[in-house]
Amino acid sequence: MTPQDQQQQNIQSVGGDTVREQDKMMLILAYAPCLLCLIPLLTVKDSEFVKWHAKQGLVLTVGGGIALSILGVIPIVGFATCLLGPGLLVVCIMAIMKALKGERWNLPVVSDLASKF
Repeated sequence: MTPQDQQQQNIQSVGGDTVREQDKMMLILAYAPCLLCLIPLLTVKDSEFVKWHAKQGLVLTVGGGIALSILGVIPIVGFATCLLGPGLLVVCIMAIMKALKGERWNLPVVSDLASKF
């Protein structure tokens, strides 16, 4: 395949997985807050790569929200929510960057839970 053909198809292949041009917005939504990760999970049917990231984003969003809620109630460690919120945002941004490069980033607990559904 010549570089011109690849450019015409708008396909980027880095790190083993193929990222199609139409999947880029869905990969960003996969790690967006407010359960926007449900959009790619329910609408994209032809890309296992996007589904994998959407599942991981769902677990990260729900798990992070539950952790923030629980820690916010506990008086002694409630200050940890000041660190956990921005930390969760940094993890989501890093996951988006890796997804757009065609990489799968296995987060220790999140990936295990996401692979179960």
